[in-house]
Amino acid sequence: MCFFAGGHSMWMEGMAGFGIKVFLLIWIIFVPIAITSRLEKIIKLLQEKK
Repeated sequence: MCFFAGGHSMWMEGMAGFGIKVFLLIWIIFVPIAITSRLEKIIKLLQEKK
């Protein structure tokens, strides 16, 4: 019984680590894209005001 519980917790820790890695990968890819698109909009608005 203890072996099964230990194996289950190890599996859960592995899945949590995998989820964190996927989250970080998505964050690294999509956050810069969102920031650059927002900056482009701001730059266009500033150029229109001139």
